[in-house]
Amino acid sequence: MGENKKNIRVKLCKYVNTFDSNGTPNGWLLELVSGKDGFTKHLKGQMYLTVAEPGKLKGYHLHALADYYVTCIKGRVQEIIYKDKSTKEVIEMGDNDFKTVELPHGYPHAIKNIGTKPAYVLIYRHPAWDPNVHEQFDIDPDEIETDEAWENIKKFMEQFQND
Repeated sequence: MGENKKNIRVKLCKYVNTFDSNGTPNGWLLELVSGKDGFTKHLKGQMYLTVAEPGKLKGYHLHALADYYVTCIKGRVQEIIYKDKSTKEVIEMGDNDFKTVELPHGYPHAIKNIGTKPAYVLIYRHPAWDPNVHEQFDIDPDEIETDEAWENIKKFMEQFQND
């Protein structure tokens, strides 16, 4: 080993309280690693743990640039994904029903805790979140199926299309 010995490093994880579109607390998230944190050497995206309180919805929102991979590791959730105003897919997971959902950018989505205890959900996103790139669009859950919401989604996404 000698000269090739690597240093062991420790990074404090970043804790962030989360809120729904009305400002009501709905859980928290814990950034584990990010390609932007100066800690990881080879990671191109970001991985974090988000916790949804029982009965709470985290979303609806969409990302114009980031693809997501979502896995519930504790508790029971629904990943709700809208393909358009009237077409949605609901995927239940957790409590030993482990699966990872690939969520391409541009799809409005939410995580709903359908259990009785906090749900722990691991998320990998690529590219990593950048506070200087405003590529997340929040949507009120009561408006997700309205024409106005989908017009606003379309306008938002047009800002990110290649010229």
